[in-house]
Amino acid sequence: MPRYRSPLNAINNFVIFVITLFAFGCERSAPDVVLYTSVDEPYVRPIVDAFVKETGISVRVVTDTEATKSVGLAERLRAERQNPRADVWWGNEPFHTARLAEEGLFAPYASAAAVDVPAQYRDTQNRWSGVGLRVRVIAVAPSLVSTVIGLNDLTLPMYKGKVCMARPSAGTTGGHVAAIYAQLGRDAGDAYFKALADNDIKLLGGNSEVTRQVAAGNFVIGLTDNDDVASTQSIGGAIAMVLPDQTSHGTLMLPTTVALVQRDTINPASKLLIDRLVSQATEQALIDAKFSLLSVRAKTQSVKAMPIDYAAVATQMPEAVHRATAILDRRSQ
Repeated sequence: MPRYRSPLNAINNFVIFVITLFAFGCERSAPDVVLYTSVDEPYVRPIVDAFVKETGISVRVVTDTEATKSVGLAERLRAERQNPRADVWWGNEPFHTARLAEEGLFAPYASAAAVDVPAQYRDTQNRWSGVGLRVRVIAVAPSLVSTVIGLNDLTLPMYKGKVCMARPSAGTTGGHVAAIYAQLGRDAGDAYFKALADNDIKLLGGNSEVTRQVAAGNFVIGLTDNDDVASTQSIGGAIAMVLPDQTSHGTLMLPTTVALVQRDTINPASKLLIDRLVSQATEQALIDAKFSLLSVRAKTQSVKAMPIDYAAVATQMPEAVHRATAILDRRSQ
């Protein structure tokens, strides 16, 4: 005689099956770690994919456009402060990261993988750590590589109307503008940007656009980053780069910066991702890919660095960007 099966039991079993399936599906579809990054995705993806493969931890990468980069993501992080969606921050420069840290958006985390990073490239409260150094450079037509030596060359009358840079609100340019003001002082900084305006400098939408325009011959000098020059060279662009002011003020170094986003509950997997991102292996991958030019870990650098305090410059950045933009747009006399 067949056993009697209660319809109620069958219904209960079905409900349990559906709930289990739904819970499993949610668990599998939800990312374990959300990474906000302004580092270009082609450089980020191989590093993250290797981490995912080795750990089984899924990572959702959130980026922004060329023109906004760190600026746009920083504003997004601020807007989400009451309900954070990011777990880890990886900025392509230090200035927005330092400002976000001061605003309380990052939690302290002293990664063992960053113990050999010098103090100048780490936050004093362990809210962020640097990895890989990019460099602000002057992109030039190859014929000028031995002629242009520093930022003052961008103001020479012989190059009037032939010089370009990204708008101060774009990417790393804002930090560079603030560093110039920090080094020169307000009056001398104003005078420098007025000299650029008087030399009919052209403001473009981003650093990569600067290198494209110089390579195309539309300009002969542009202010940009080393990775943008390398990217343009990789596709056959006729362009070279100069490390500016090696006998005077020095060149601005830009470490990428990794931080743990402040949340009510911190996912331990976030710290594992940070350990990977600040590691020597990640730094070497960035250098090999020609995104970073130098290591933060080098005891001596082959490039003379502009002596600045990143956190101090970060506090000056909003005013510096405002002043320089007004001068370059000829809204300030």
